[in-house]
Amino acid sequence: MLGHTRAPRNVPAGHSVGIVLNREVDVSRGDWLLAIDASPASRELAVTVAWMDDEPLVAGRTYWALLGHRWVKARFKRVVHRLDINTLAEEDASALPANSIGHIELLLQEPLAVRPFSTSRVLDALVLIDTASHRTAGAALVN
Repeated sequence: MLGHTRAPRNVPAGHSVGIVLNREVDVSRGDWLLAIDASPASRELAVTVAWMDDEPLVAGRTYWALLGHRWVKARFKRVVHRLDINTLAEEDASALPANSIGHIELLLQEPLAVRPFSTSRVLDALVLIDTASHRTAGAALVN
């Protein structure tokens, strides 16, 4: 808990705000400062992913997850369902091949402040990057 600031709560886009924290914290341009009553950051995420990599998404693989400017390692835990792209029916699957969409679970190395896609258009999406090739492997929306 960082304490309260005296900065205005509503600042119009394009304007700057200065804040004073009650202790020394490593904060950089682009970092998020959330209200005390905001829901906690999470290390386990349920996401809907559009898989774009030629290599299928299989359990145990590690990727970089990019949220805004923040890079965090993410390990793929499991496929919950694969979606039939024609009917959107949920199908059992253990992996996601290229050009497929599915509901998956990710384990993050560090917690991230995320919100479901239904409630946020800022903290709701991740890009998954292959750690070896640095290619974009998938795009994910937080469920």
